[in-house]
Amino acid sequence: MTDEHTAPGSHASKTPVVTMVAPVVAFGATFVARKVLASAYESITGGEAPSNTDRSVSLGKVIAWAAISGATAAVIEAVAYRAVARYF
Repeated sequence: MTDEHTAPGSHASKTPVVTMVAPVVAFGATFVARKVLASAYESITGGEAPSNTDRSVSLGKVIAWAAISGATAAVIEAVAYRAVARYF
């Protein structure tokens, strides 16, 4: 497919600024979100968020925490990339 057939907002229409800025914004937003999630977990449960290296934490808790934090990170990354693409 040639460029004249490419829809606006597709990968072919990305500016170099988007490809440079979006990952940085996504990383920063994800970092902050993980800290907020860990803080919320600690305030709700009274303990630290589960770590996959801590063998005293049940596998179920580790998997649940990984699913929640991973899904949150994926959503934030998608939103960040789209927000940066809209701006630039």
